[in-house]
Amino acid sequence: MSRLAEGLAQAGAEVEVLSLNPRKHRGVASGPVPIRAIDIDTSRLFVPLHRAPFLVARFLSAAFVQALGETLRRFRPDVVQIESPFLLPYVSVVRDARVVLRSLNVEFRIWEGLARIERNPFRRVFLRYIARSLRRYEVGSLNSVDAIVPISDADAEDFRALGCVKPIYVVPCGVAPHPLIPSPRERGEGTVGFIGSLDFRPNQDAVRWILDELKPRIPDVKIVIAGLDEKVDDANAFMQRMSVMIAPLFAGGGMRIKVLEALALGKPVVATTLGAGGIDVNDLVIADDADSFASAILHLLHHPDEAALLGNAARESVAKRYDNLTLARGLLQFYESL
Repeated sequence: MSRLAEGLAQAGAEVEVLSLNPRKHRGVASGPVPIRAIDIDTSRLFVPLHRAPFLVARFLSAAFVQALGETLRRFRPDVVQIESPFLLPYVSVVRDARVVLRSLNVEFRIWEGLARIERNPFRRVFLRYIARSLRRYEVGSLNSVDAIVPISDADAEDFRALGCVKPIYVVPCGVAPHPLIPSPRERGEGTVGFIGSLDFRPNQDAVRWILDELKPRIPDVKIVIAGLDEKVDDANAFMQRMSVMIAPLFAGGGMRIKVLEALALGKPVVATTLGAGGIDVNDLVIADDADSFASAILHLLHHPDEAALLGNAARESVAKRYDNLTLARGLLQFYESL
């Protein structure tokens, strides 16, 4: 989100960010554009009565409503870009501006996917309940905004099939160009890496799969897992040290930002179909079962020249397709059309 905001500012827009600051991920508000953050505790057991399901209603904050009203009166935006369906309850506060939903996922699809792969029958029933409640709310809210900006063509098609009649403009996540770096072989590395927010349920399931299914098939390969709660100081520096990056995702939507960033760094990537979802780059290896996933990793580790060629081709493809400033300029033109 910060990268897109910066791109819009570089493209000539005046941009400010108003953000919730959840206790679980509490941080200092800073970034490339002016930003204000309102503290909130999203782990509350009791939330204000609202027609939204609990997962959405827990993001309600009277302090945020007040801050949003103050910002609208002072800044007078032409467009209010709402990030994710979890902030849709605030649409009613906005006046005299176009409201656009920036969607990183069709959210209820994530929970449907989690329910499909859940083995515990009681948890599966609970996940299905969450998915149904989110679906009702998300579908019911699609036409409450002036436009939707999804992250992938697949999500755009899904929104239309679900009944969205408002303008849709696809903007994938962008990346800044990275300098070429020495290959891991030159630095004596030979390690496989996974990185992602470890409080995100699909990533938690991916880690369990790595430990239970993948690692026993490649016991001599070093696999390093990093992410929220297992923090690294610099995500790019972490990925640069890896010989191969992996993304074994089996639930979710949108696109995997860390996969895109790994490709932008010239890293060879092995991913499931969902792990590579939303990324219009063919220069990575797709494997959807443990045996083929393990074989792909071993092949890349044993053939470093081939891995380097794959990574370099991916880097060039990402630079052409996902330049952040180019994407932001296109989005700004779409906003002007509204």
